[in-house]
Amino acid sequence: MIFDPQHRKDNRSARVSMALFRISQAIKKVTQAESDALGLSPVQIQALLFAAYTRSDVATVGNFAGAIGTTHVTAVKIINGLVGKGLVSKAQKPEDRRVTLLNLTAEGRVIVSQLNHWGRSLEEALGSIPDEALADFELGLGAIISAMQQRGQLVVAEPCLGCMHFHPNAGDAAAPHYCGLVQKYLTHEASLQECPEHTPSIEV
Repeated sequence: MIFDPQHRKDNRSARVSMALFRISQAIKKVTQAESDALGLSPVQIQALLFAAYTRSDVATVGNFAGAIGTTHVTAVKIINGLVGKGLVSKAQKPEDRRVTLLNLTAEGRVIVSQLNHWGRSLEEALGSIPDEALADFELGLGAIISAMQQRGQLVVAEPCLGCMHFHPNAGDAAAPHYCGLVQKYLTHEASLQECPEHTPSIEV
């Protein structure tokens, strides 16, 4: 058990796990304080950022639930709260009316434009660490994220480049790229947004 100091004493995995837990607690505290200033909860801000930076055709309620690791019912409640505030709008996906797409309203985009500071405290804390140590830390975190992703405990959304489904420069000037997963051509701008279905073309 990672909370037992005697167990951590001779177990590196337990020590790292405890360190990550403590960091997660600190992140929760920082993001809560930064969210309070906007009159929103951290998870509501996550929903706004999801709608802002996720490719529009995959910015669904279901993918949002997966991104934050919650149930579909809870995700719907979060989104409905933002709809009530006039920050998010919902629309049925043309190809499948059972799927709900999320979009920012004009007021929602204003809020997102004010989120440049959200998470900055964490970035500033890491900025004080020497680059060589930070590079090693990044590699280690990448391995942890990959392991948790393979266990189905984490969803990692990334832009199209590097995804096995992405075929660059396969279309025309208006929509130059092609996604083999959704079988549609994408604008260059869309390819730069995050996709919850991103699958690395080369296993790390």
